[in-house]
Amino acid sequence: MKKILFIIVLLLISFYNVNAKDISYSMNKYSNEIFNYIEKAYNKDSKEDGYVLGGSVFKDDVDKNDHDGDYQVILAKYNKNDKLVWKYTYGDTSEDYIKYLSYTYDAEGNIDGYLISTNKTYSIFDGDGTNSGVLLKIDFDGKLVFEKEIVEGIITKIIPVDDGYISIINNSLVKYNKNFDIIFKRDFSEEIKDITIINEESKLIGYSLIIGNNLVTVDSNGYNDVVIDDISKYNTTNLVETNDGFILYGITSDVKLKKGDSSYYLINYKNSEEVWETIGTTSASKEDTIVLLPIYEDNKIKEYFLLYKNEVDSSYEVVKINLDGEVLKKVKKINNNYYIFKNFYTEGSTIYFIGQIDCPEDESCEYDNNSLYLVSDEDKVIEVQDNDSKSIIVVVLAIMAIIVGFVIIRSRKKNKR
Repeated sequence: MKKILFIIVLLLISFYNVNAKDISYSMNKYSNEIFNYIEKAYNKDSKEDGYVLGGSVFKDDVDKNDHDGDYQVILAKYNKNDKLVWKYTYGDTSEDYIKYLSYTYDAEGNIDGYLISTNKTYSIFDGDGTNSGVLLKIDFDGKLVFEKEIVEGIITKIIPVDDGYISIINNSLVKYNKNFDIIFKRDFSEEIKDITIINEESKLIGYSLIIGNNLVTVDSNGYNDVVIDDISKYNTTNLVETNDGFILYGITSDVKLKKGDSSYYLINYKNSEEVWETIGTTSASKEDTIVLLPIYEDNKIKEYFLLYKNEVDSSYEVVKINLDGEVLKKVKKINNNYYIFKNFYTEGSTIYFIGQIDCPEDESCEYDNNSLYLVSDEDKVIEVQDNDSKSIIVVVLAIMAIIVGFVIIRSRKKNKR
């Protein structure tokens, strides 16, 4: 009888999802913290030795109208054992938020520091400040190397290229050299919302831009515009590079799903022509983060990982997608009621998620919003679809009924003897 019960329990357990071994870390120092960016960290020998996380923290209340408080930029380094090594903060009493995180490079093209874009900080008690932005270079020990004012405005995205950096500031496309002197500046009539580089045979030939509601490409000098499509039909739009061309991705409601009313889409372009399109079959939230992460091998993209939030059950999911746009498998599903993921990185079978932990309304927490650094060290997920799960339950119940009936009949025969 014990063996039979053991088999029944084993059958039931075998149909549960395989959960990842997730370990979360937090600064747990300020009343409101969030991480938005994650990049590999390096030591003085240019060896990878962990990750740097960029975000913002709420430091203190400020008693002045029209100010929500003293928010500061934060950059934190975690080593490969996921221990905090150092943290750097920037900001006076103004509201200072990180706009972008990238790297700086030496004359030989080697990474020699971290590059933070933010607004120029000031004391709200001394005036209203300016509309200038700043670029901060932080070395591998977490020390400030320089602070360069960007009078053109606040850089919302900056990408390293061979001879410098390409960036967007409001309606302007701005290219800098490695000393952050302007090479060219091109103004457009509408806001530039995103940018990525366009490669062809490992050579940069131009840039893809989201300008207003249009998807546009320009050459490496910022001209010869080609309007590819009106993208106002999509709920969200983002750009990411490929080995040849670029990908437009985001959330669309132009889908038919059993559950949910929106999913993800990816469109691969080359030479301004569509190569392939992928539409998700799983619900994806229109209101939450979606990130397409290129996975490199020998300086070439070999595949992509896509992070999105399932709008039906509020879980975060990661799927693996090949270079032809085929969704190979779901590698991660994290069920939660309080995680907010903003970005992620992956190495081997480990996925690193960053964002914020929100304290549920019905719980008492030390802080309302903590920064989140979640390390998930398994890439295997098993899901049972609704129809399959119903069939499984019916089969299991039938097996249990047969076993119980067999035991009862056998017991009666023994008693008659």
